[in-house]
Amino acid sequence: MAFYAYSRLPQKIPIWLNFFGQQTIMIDKSPLFFLYLLAQALFIILFLVMTKKISSRKIVPWKAPIFKEYAYLILIFFNLIFIHIQKSLILVAHQVAQGVDRYYFYLLFGIILVLIPYYRIRIRLFIRKPEETK
Repeated sequence: MAFYAYSRLPQKIPIWLNFFGQQTIMIDKSPLFFLYLLAQALFIILFLVMTKKISSRKIVPWKAPIFKEYAYLILIFFNLIFIHIQKSLILVAHQVAQGVDRYYFYLLFGIILVLIPYYRIRIRLFIRKPEETK
């Protein structure tokens, strides 16, 4: 999306959005626009490496599949956050929006936080019935 939109952006583009009442920072069109895309790629790689390293530990073998599922699901929502920020940068550059959609932005973080107790409950249920998982 960012690569497609870059050639169609106006000369002045935002590099920082109004998240919490801060001033939107506008700059001349530059490759800095791809900073969020680079951050997203690095975050995904780091997250996947950490997930693989943590899930490969043999402390409790049955936790690995649940942990991987949990980590990958959270990664989906973090990717949605990055995509929303990039989309907001494009819309602000075209003066269609004034910043991020706060409701959607907070909703994504809320879903990530709700996943924590959800997976803790799943692990507790998994402990009670370990013979069914083999």
